[in-house]
Amino acid sequence: MLSGGRRPAICVTDAGFSKFAESARALGWQVFRHDDGLIEENRELVALVMLDDESAAAGARVLFQHALFAAMSADSDADLCVPATADTEQIRQLLRHSEGHWRRNLKVTQLATEVGIRRQRLRQLSDIGAQLSTHVNLDALLDTILTESRNIANCEGGSLYLADRTGEEPTLVFKLAQNDAFVVPFVEARLPMTSASIAGYVATSGEELNIADVYSLEPGLPFRFNRSFEDKMGYRTSSMLVMPMRDHRQEVVGVLQFVNRRDRSGKLVDFDQEIVEVLRALAGQAAISIQRSALVRNINELFEGFVRASVKTIEHRDPSTSGHSFRVAESTVQLIQLLPQSNNSRFRGLVLSSEALREIRYAALLHDFGKIGVREEVLLKANKLSGDRLEVLRYRFELQRERLRRRAVEKELHLLHHNAMDIEVARRRVHRDLEKQLSLLDDYWVSVVRANKPNLLEDGDFQHLIEIREERFLDLDGTITGLIDDHDLLALSVRRGSLTPTERREIESHVVHTREFLSVLPWPTELSAIPAIAGAHHERLDGSGYPDGLIGEQIPLAARVMAVCDIFDALTAMDRPYKSAISSSQAASILQDEARRGLIDQDIVDIFLEARLHESLMKVVNG
Repeated sequence: MLSGGRRPAICVTDAGFSKFAESARALGWQVFRHDDGLIEENRELVALVMLDDESAAAGARVLFQHALFAAMSADSDADLCVPATADTEQIRQLLRHSEGHWRRNLKVTQLATEVGIRRQRLRQLSDIGAQLSTHVNLDALLDTILTESRNIANCEGGSLYLADRTGEEPTLVFKLAQNDAFVVPFVEARLPMTSASIAGYVATSGEELNIADVYSLEPGLPFRFNRSFEDKMGYRTSSMLVMPMRDHRQEVVGVLQFVNRRDRSGKLVDFDQEIVEVLRALAGQAAISIQRSALVRNINELFEGFVRASVKTIEHRDPSTSGHSFRVAESTVQLIQLLPQSNNSRFRGLVLSSEALREIRYAALLHDFGKIGVREEVLLKANKLSGDRLEVLRYRFELQRERLRRRAVEKELHLLHHNAMDIEVARRRVHRDLEKQLSLLDDYWVSVVRANKPNLLEDGDFQHLIEIREERFLDLDGTITGLIDDHDLLALSVRRGSLTPTERREIESHVVHTREFLSVLPWPTELSAIPAIAGAHHERLDGSGYPDGLIGEQIPLAARVMAVCDIFDALTAMDRPYKSAISSSQAASILQDEARRGLIDQDIVDIFLEARLHESLMKVVNG
């Protein structure tokens, strides 16, 4: 028997090489004939091929890639020329030389194969790293980790556990199981993070376990293998490798468990040191990716919490708009998703990723964030005059009444003291004048109260207000003014709504504040358009909007969609002190009117109404 564990072989063409075959057998070689129809495994054993005069080496080299080729003719294309008179010792030297050549070739082939395998594993590790870096969703990430780890080690099955230390007692969350032998009836479960289980032992100790046969564990170990599931499924685990996944702080964030590694032929093999090192590197990559996924999730939750807190802050300042931002956000996202589904060719190529929808939702939630920079007395102004100012005017009118009554009494006293001839007639005249003046004052007050409401004023009301402004009033400091001052006249003369031009500009400035406030925040790239979208929801297609007077396509599509939803919700919202809610049909008519006038996008309005989003939004508004 030759050293090396494998016996070489000689391949001969005919009986003319019998002495070569006999010498080979004497050295423990196998002897094959060219016409034996050798299988690939036997062809690899051939170390020497003897060619006759008619045989060519070229074709045979394809079959016997590790062999030397010898012939008795010098004209042959063989590697060696052997004289026909070669004696036994010369033949044995040829055989020994051929064996050495054969073994070197086998070693080179083996090394080349190993190098190829290592290169393939490096490529796999690189590809896996690239895949792991692209996953944000935790479930997809975990599936990639386990699947690719099993592939690189050629394991029949595997499991993945994540460490959870948020509760009173740390636990392992059984997140994923895979097996090529059967469909795993997987249900996520939790188990105590203790050394009683194999996975728990690895998680608590941080040690790797490379077990040749889990059914032959040494007694006295703190952990045991639970075979109840395998008994039920009729499965048998042999080899097992269990390793911790550590983050950059060397803290165990999870456990990877691999079972039943197989070689290329499907035979069960142990986890050798090389594959353990590969999987260890992969486990490290996996831990970092899991932590990154958790960090991204935490950042997203932080952004979500910030957005909701910001909306709540605005609603706390103006409780009458409670729910407005959330309704606008929900309807905006729904409407923009309907655009590419409609028959409108404008939106046929519109593609909206989940990141884009999240950006639009956040922009809609925060579209009124800038109202935090608007004075509360302007933001909450229900009527044209503040409650305090109206109370001051009420006092001035009442004081004016008392002064008129006092003057009337003074006139009566004057008549009595001067012995007027027809005192009763004179007194009645004084009373009539007083009643007339008081009645006019009452009319003035009614006009002020009526004008104070944010209703549409008629042209005649303005003249009435001017008359009230001209009514002389002696102020407490001795100055002569009108019953109402210039600021009161300006406020009460507002034709529509409750805001003066200055106050309206202050309200309109909320979109500038929104854009400026949101621009300060370090939004990630996928959310970077939030300030621009939120800051453009009051722009109009004809350039009459604010703050920048953008026209047409200069306005972001998401802002144009949001404008439709914002207008509808503002018109139909209940309990706003400065206006009454209108019906869904009235609001729809107003949207159509503004679209016809070129203020908002007609196509978007049509899709909004055709999809009956206004009806579903009304159900939310009415609660």
